[in-house]
Amino acid sequence: MKSLIRYRAARCRRVLLRYDSDSELQTCLVDFLADARHWCDRNQHSFADLDRKAYEHYSAELVDVRGGRL
Repeated sequence: MKSLIRYRAARCRRVLLRYDSDSELQTCLVDFLADARHWCDRNQHSFADLDRKAYEHYSAELVDVRGGRL
């Protein structure tokens, strides 16, 4: 599972590097999240619900890696 988490973090980094190569990665992430909210609004999805679901996945992955601890 640790290797999967490392892979996912690296995948995110690659996406952010392509998102806006002129900005720092943190700025790219902020812009991406804002754009994701616009996408949700435009497509009648709740960003808050999807973010909550993403957090549940993230938490479950951490619990797996840490042996039952968050």
